[in-house]
Amino acid sequence: MAATALMALPNLSVGALPGLPTLTGSGVVDKVVTTVAPAAPAPAPIAKKHPAAHRAVAPRAAASDPTTTPPLHGTNPHGQGTVAVVDTNPDPKRPYSGDTTGKTDNEDIVVGRSRGEQNSDGSYHGHITVAALFGNELIGVDSKPGETNHGPLDALQTSLLDAICSGSGGQLCLSLLTADSATTTSGSTNHFSVAHAKLGGDSGIEAGAAESNGNISGDGTCQSSHGDSTVADVKAGGNAVASVAKSSTDSKACQGQAPTQTNTSSVIGLGGQGVPIPAPGCADGTPDTVTGIPTLLPLICNGDDSNAGQGSDPYGVRDALDAFVLATGTTAAAKATTAGSESTATAPAANTSGSETGPQCSDGVDNDGDGLIDAADPGCHSDGNANNPASYVPSDNDESNGTPGSSTSPSAPKHTGAGNGAGVKGFKGSGRKPECSDGIDNDGDNLVDEADPGCHSDGNAHNASSYNPNDDSEVNGTVPASSAGLPFTGTDVLTVALIGALLLAAGLALRTRMPRRRPLA
Repeated sequence: MAATALMALPNLSVGALPGLPTLTGSGVVDKVVTTVAPAAPAPAPIAKKHPAAHRAVAPRAAASDPTTTPPLHGTNPHGQGTVAVVDTNPDPKRPYSGDTTGKTDNEDIVVGRSRGEQNSDGSYHGHITVAALFGNELIGVDSKPGETNHGPLDALQTSLLDAICSGSGGQLCLSLLTADSATTTSGSTNHFSVAHAKLGGDSGIEAGAAESNGNISGDGTCQSSHGDSTVADVKAGGNAVASVAKSSTDSKACQGQAPTQTNTSSVIGLGGQGVPIPAPGCADGTPDTVTGIPTLLPLICNGDDSNAGQGSDPYGVRDALDAFVLATGTTAAAKATTAGSESTATAPAANTSGSETGPQCSDGVDNDGDGLIDAADPGCHSDGNANNPASYVPSDNDESNGTPGSSTSPSAPKHTGAGNGAGVKGFKGSGRKPECSDGIDNDGDNLVDEADPGCHSDGNAHNASSYNPNDDSEVNGTVPASSAGLPFTGTDVLTVALIGALLLAAGLALRTRMPRRRPLA
């Protein structure tokens, strides 16, 4: 039932609105840049403490043709895949924010969005929005460095379905509503799937429905990001049989080398070949193929944007299929996207720590000999608390424990205080202002300080009374480090539905057991 409901979302439509003028132009848009590999080598990177923190942010400007310019979600390094989005009155401004729930950008329905990203302080983060409705995340999975978290059906998966797979020798394997997010000090991998089945092992039949991946990783010299999404895919013996709406994008940036960026997509495929439906360009991956019914219901196959102004770093965005309702100029009544992917990467700054492997707090070595490494070492946390992922400073070049604030690290001073709320790390004597009052767009969502929902205790940027200038995390939706258990957000709809069904069944059973009264004579 859950899988059926989720799969139905991309088919939602919005009633027509009268009075809009006619869309001009049709056919294939003259845009062929899908792979970027500049011939001239990139200039040597300038060393800086946090490469992502001071990167230039692209201005939020209206796209000349938003129907064929899919939005980049955040300008920070990330890989993201999204199964489906439904958006009424879509915003023509580009880029969007990195908010996976769609709340900041007024995306109405989001299904299966997997995202791995690098924060402004250099640390990595992973998040999966299983489903969000009007900005409210119904089910979500989050991970920070050192964490691996799973979706609501993980217990069923590991105790029953995985056991069946093992017991059959890999001949019968099934996964349902999978959401796996794992983050380390060097990257984040995030995978979502409504359903995936394999019958007959690697040489048999394999099918997946509504799947996405958002990954990013770095090794101190290069950073790579990847995003992909597929609505449906069937294989036999490892060979493609049929597919519906799939896209993929990869970006890579290395020190002293030219960056690379590649986007691919297709709408319908059979036997590994594209089917020219609803237009020939939809089959061979031609970027920005315009088809459908002009104005009333235009369709865009392989909507593409690569390094064209939404971000300063190598990036790519690719949507397999975008359907619009009453589109004209830069406006539309509604937009439905299936199989969207995006990626952007930043070349790591030149190493100035004196160590060939990078700063002590992210080199994978127990530098101070206390048996603790990197994020597990209190000396790598601004508050000295190794159990607080939010205070981890991977660019710190002094792993030794000591009085907070006394570090000799040239790259990241240790700060005093345990903070004064979720995401607040305390900056007494640190020499710099917290993120929510430093005048910088630290999380790359084009919102600064008081205008950023991440700087408000209730997440409402329009509520002046909830603004916290001492908050040192502009990131929206931060999960407090002290929270125990699986970091889901929203209501556990599966549990509520089960309890309701049990109560209904009990009531019906009681009614059938009660003797009926005879009518009075």
